[in-house]
Amino acid sequence: MQFIFDTPRLMALAETESQAYRSAQPFPHRVVENFLRADAARALADAIPAADSGLPWDRYAAEGFEMKLASSREDVLPETVCRALHELNAGPMLRFLEALTGIDHLLPDPQLLGGGVHLVGRGGHLGVHADFNWHPGLQAHRRINLLLYLNDSWDPAWGGDLELWSTDAARREKSIAPLFNRAVIFNTRSDTFHGHPAPLATPEGVWRRSIAMYYYTTTRPEDELREPHNTRYKGMHLP
Repeated sequence: MQFIFDTPRLMALAETESQAYRSAQPFPHRVVENFLRADAARALADAIPAADSGLPWDRYAAEGFEMKLASSREDVLPETVCRALHELNAGPMLRFLEALTGIDHLLPDPQLLGGGVHLVGRGGHLGVHADFNWHPGLQAHRRINLLLYLNDSWDPAWGGDLELWSTDAARREKSIAPLFNRAVIFNTRSDTFHGHPAPLATPEGVWRRSIAMYYYTTTRPEDELREPHNTRYKGMHLP
């Protein structure tokens, strides 16, 4: 079976980049260009529904903290999108992520809690935050985020860079533009702060498009253990 990603290429990348991933600052992460096969990335981007398509989007509208549309509903998403979600949750992807991150026994999330397709339009944003750390449905710890961007001809003037912040949420450490077929993979802990907090300056009708996938384990290192919590926003839940 030919997956939407090139499995041998990703496994070779994991072998050469695993040390860099684990030592990256401000927390373990890696940016991977051309994450999907070119034809698969193009097909996936073309299949993502428009904001005005009539899809029953989940709408997040906490001004100052989060404004976006999202859907993880495989009963209404196009077949091409559903196939991508399934393959990003499949064994070959899990094996790649384990090899890259050093986190073993990863579990996919067939419920796609908080994941799936994300659209952010003009004025939209995602405040600096640390993600929820516990999946009550899976009874598992959230360990890895994979964000795949599908934005053609992205103008830097529009903003929308993913920002990685220091683990005390005091300062931005790195900015990553949401370019087409670029994936950002990073560890998920209670102190891995990130977001794109500045309101987008895209033209009307242009949306920042991404696929968000999250991966879990049944245990985690003792020094990372925290009581289960929801998303923790800088400025709402912490200074």
